Amino acid sequence: MEKTRSAFRFLFRFAAIWLIDAVSLSLTAWFLPGIGLGGHAGFPAWMVALGAALLLGAVNLAVRPLILLAVMRQGFIVLLIAGFFVNAVMLRLTAAVMGGGLTVDGWLPAIAGGIVLAVVNMIVSGLVGIDDQGSFYRAVIESQLAQGQGGLPADDYRGVIILQVDGLSYYHLQDALARGYMPNIARLIEKDGYVLSRTDCGLSSQTAACQAGILYGDNDDIPAFRWFNKAENRLYVAGSDAALINARYGGGNGLLRDGVSINNLLDGDARLSLLTATDLSGGEDEERQARARDIYLLLLNPHFFLRVVGKFIGEALLEVWQYTLDVVRGVQPRLNRLSGFYPLYRAATTVFMREVSGFLTLVQIGRGEPIVYTTWPGYDKVAHFSGPWSRHAFGTLRGFDRFLGELRTVIAHKAPRPYELLLLSDHGQSSGATFKMRYGYTLLEFIERYLPTGTVVSAAYDLDDGSSSMVAMAAELSNIQQQEMGGSLGKVMTEGMRELAEEAVEELEEYEREGVEAGADVTFCGSGNLAQVYFHAFPRRATMNELNRAYPNLIDALLRHEGVGLVVVDDDEGVPLALGPRGARNLHTGDVSGEDPLALYGDVELRAWQVRRVSDYPCAGDLTIISTVYPDNTVAALEELIGVHGGLGGQQTDSFLLHPAHMIVPPTRSSTDMFGLLNARRDPLT
Repeated sequence: MEKTRSAFRFLFRFAAIWLIDAVSLSLTAWFLPGIGLGGHAGFPAWMVALGAALLLGAVNLAVRPLILLAVMRQGFIVLLIAGFFVNAVMLRLTAAVMGGGLTVDGWLPAIAGGIVLAVVNMIVSGLVGIDDQGSFYRAVIESQLAQGQGGLPADDYRGVIILQVDGLSYYHLQDALARGYMPNIARLIEKDGYVLSRTDCGLSSQTAACQAGILYGDNDDIPAFRWFNKAENRLYVAGSDAALINARYGGGNGLLRDGVSINNLLDGDARLSLLTATDLSGGEDEERQARARDIYLLLLNPHFFLRVVGKFIGEALLEVWQYTLDVVRGVQPRLNRLSGFYPLYRAATTVFMREVSGFLTLVQIGRGEPIVYTTWPGYDKVAHFSGPWSRHAFGTLRGFDRFLGELRTVIAHKAPRPYELLLLSDHGQSSGATFKMRYGYTLLEFIERYLPTGTVVSAAYDLDDGSSSMVAMAAELSNIQQQEMGGSLGKVMTEGMRELAEEAVEELEEYEREGVEAGADVTFCGSGNLAQVYFHAFPRRATMNELNRAYPNLIDALLRHEGVGLVVVDDDEGVPLALGPRGARNLHTGDVSGEDPLALYGDVELRAWQVRRVSDYPCAGDLTIISTVYPDNTVAALEELIGVHGGLGGQQTDSFLLHPAHMIVPPTRSSTDMFGLLNARRDPLT
């Protein structure tokens, strides 16, 4: 039965590729002067196209590898150019053998036609999901991988593959499954007995705190994605300060020890980190060389980039179309998604980084790495701008699900060791109109009304448009140049990419600190619907009475505002108090007066533990403010995003773990609880 299915898959794939080649050849002839395709000897044009495509494929199969093997060692740029030149040779040979129907008028049209044919073929193949598993380039990559692999570790350990879908909540995943967006995950549950468990990531519900908890079992003193350290008089931004944050927890016992980190914020003590913010500009020489080798494997396959170009363009145009429809239909809440090159950043994150991360993950499985942890950021990015319940955000999950199907096939048939597959999210997302959309002003502007005239205020908000992922890719290409890989032309290309990486990093850091004023009196750090507010008149954490004397009516005004659900501030003894519109809770004793302000956010004892934990951090703000939860279970972002996380309310703390049925997952109250559960999966086989 398995042989029958394999034969059927082969025949289907052969027919699909044959048809794609015929369509691509027809489009090239229609588009390009100097190349003709028409009826001949009584056969209609479509039959001639099919015959020419079949003959072209046969000639390619026989001649292409011989030419490309001769130039392979000259680097990926020469290999790419040679690939296009070979197409020109193949076109002329095919036209000569056919003797009519297909005409190629000289070498210039042949060369141009070879380029256009390759681009059209890859775009069409990418759009219909046919890859190049059997291509010469895939064979080159597998050969290079085998040469650099060395001996596999002689151990009896089961490997672990962990895929993190950034920002996808338990409830959003359930909805995506019910609506048919993720059939491969549905099969995991229905046929393989996998179980979908809800977990709670805790506070603050954003990647820096959550990945630190998952990868190290510790995320102490990360109160938000951005925060101010009064002792150091320094603003921390989790993206650009990832290396400093990672060094705080790393010590060799992280979840990814001896393993691989791909497209993450932190590295979990991984032996090899690819596209990981922590290690983009650092690392030992041996690690940097290993990173360059793996990215270079990807560059050896020009089909990969041409396919991705097609998908990239399609995704950017899809965003423009979806936004136009949202405007016509009057969808609310709605952001301006055409500004700031957002369609291109969306395509970069949802297509380019997905494909690159997927390729690198499969490479590590082929090596038999003991553990691989890869993050998929596409859903999170689109959900920020379109909303986590939107069909736009759910649509990005289809690409991830298709990759999951390919990954399972590779694990089953090509992996040199057994692997367990786990899927999880670091946090969820909540939805709703922003604070400014609801009230016509930001929370910071509201606070400024109660500050003395002349007060200098500094503001730091999140940047989550996908540009950070492209910075990571540019930095990895820069590393290839530094390691002197890729041949002479390749070095010229990657030298330009290094300059691009440096410019991108500078622009990102400039944006991250936009609004940050030197010598500010107040610093406001927004993270989703949570704000940490620091008053620099006080060298340490200010108390409620001190703030009331310095800024009369500020705290009372915040508590009266319908958009504010919770304000946390210390009493004179340094004990954090959770204040709401109609009551208060002592977070150390648990005493409640009036209505418990935490009741708005779900399980009050769980939320009390989470809020107390963050409030006791040395770097928590003088005021911690969280928006209310509205009757429709939405929240108000303090930054201009309609899908948010960082605080409490809605689905932002509802992370998930998809796991085998025999794996017991108890209730969690912090992402730190995930470390022990995942670390236990690294036990040897029994």
